[in-house]
Amino acid sequence: MMKISTITLLLIGVVSLKGDLKHGRMSIIPEYDQNLVTILFSGHRLDSESTVPFQFTVPDDVDSVSFIQNKSGGELDFIQIPTQLINNQKWVEVSSTLPEFAFMINSTEFNEPGNRHFEYNLIFSEKIIEFNLEIMEPLAAENFTYDGFDGETSKDAHGQTTHLVQWTNISANDAKSISLSYLNARGLSTKSVLAELMGRSQKEMRPTMPVEKVKRHKLYIWEPLIALSVVSVLIIIILLNVKNKNESNMNCSNCGSKIKSSGKFCPNCGGQL
Repeated sequence: MMKISTITLLLIGVVSLKGDLKHGRMSIIPEYDQNLVTILFSGHRLDSESTVPFQFTVPDDVDSVSFIQNKSGGELDFIQIPTQLINNQKWVEVSSTLPEFAFMINSTEFNEPGNRHFEYNLIFSEKIIEFNLEIMEPLAAENFTYDGFDGETSKDAHGQTTHLVQWTNISANDAKSISLSYLNARGLSTKSVLAELMGRSQKEMRPTMPVEKVKRHKLYIWEPLIALSVVSVLIIIILLNVKNKNESNMNCSNCGSKIKSSGKFCPNCGGQL
């Protein structure tokens, strides 16, 4: 079963159908978040006081049919209901007490990647004044084709294509044969493809730092010798400056004359140092 968040998005404009004419809307959505075909069908009856139940067919390979009910807090509740086999067709009955209704139909699951083929012989027990039908192509589909109507085509920002047609005045028991075929080589759902595209987009947006090759300097044997010599000369110069500074700052304790530290007697007064 498709997730509740997915259903909420897809049911915008589908569940709440209102108006003076009896009309309906159906979305056929192959492999959105699971490897099966999901059908969303909603309608509004013209005569709210009718005591005759409304019936419609579902695909032969149907796995489950759920009545979608709005709960008090705005949440959706999915109530599974049985189908009825009439004249080799599977039918769903809608209570006459429901002027508005919405259903989710799931086909059996595709077991492995490969070619897909889906058929739907759609029949209504009452006349339909206006009916909108759309088929959404899976993003993983290759060589997608469909039969049963010649509709308009649109494409969203993610590249997903939708085929849409509007029928008017469909007679009771007038069969509409719809089929679609495509290849899903990897067996991916549309949701999985969208996740891949988003991950790829985020990766492309990340800044890439250029990798610089470390240049290694070849060290010759004479280079450290020159460096050692330079350092030694600098040390000698520093020591000589310190020594000269100390010698120039010595004075005789007797007469106060400047003397060298190497002498034992003051050259001025002859006093012993």
